[in-house]
Amino acid sequence: MNCNLKKLKILLALVLALSLSGCASILTEGGPLKSTLENGKTSVGDVVDYQYSGSIRGNVGFLYKTPLCAKVIEKVRVAKKDPRGFSFILGEMVFFGFGFYDMTRTRAVVEESKITVPLAQFESSETVVCGDKVPAANEDIVIFVRPAVVGGDKPKNYTRQASTDENGVIDFNRIFPDETRILNLNVWLASDESKAISFQFKPGL
Repeated sequence: MNCNLKKLKILLALVLALSLSGCASILTEGGPLKSTLENGKTSVGDVVDYQYSGSIRGNVGFLYKTPLCAKVIEKVRVAKKDPRGFSFILGEMVFFGFGFYDMTRTRAVVEESKITVPLAQFESSETVVCGDKVPAANEDIVIFVRPAVVGGDKPKNYTRQASTDENGVIDFNRIFPDETRILNLNVWLASDESKAISFQFKPGL
């Protein structure tokens, strides 16, 4: 009697497991598509700015610029089914791992239902490097000068205006022929004070 009761319980459990198996994937497959707006592929747009850098040899400065392009982002509409019935999966996992199969199948249903529709492209505020560094030729610059303090004597700061040559060169010996102090220099474009590069002038070099 007990043996038959145990067999009946096992049979009922198997029937219950098989009846539950696949519920989540079936519910997901029968559900509606849900649409969202997402970012799709990215590409590079036109040059919108330059990144400036510099180096110095002796008292000769070199100013360079690297082109920056706008990052173009494609806006897409993505429609796909929402996964459903995960409460059934938890129950299925009790019975011989049926739930793992249903979970895998549910995820596959979601991916198979996915529809992507491109809408438009727009330039973001983010920029990316889109070319090689080249000399910043014939740029009008402003040089903010901070002379070094010597013997407690603190000279006043001052500015000079200059231009780079066709090779992006700034000859500080020519700009400061009579200076005998070390000069800490901040150089920026006359058209944009935010693009500042630091140099140091050392007399006698």
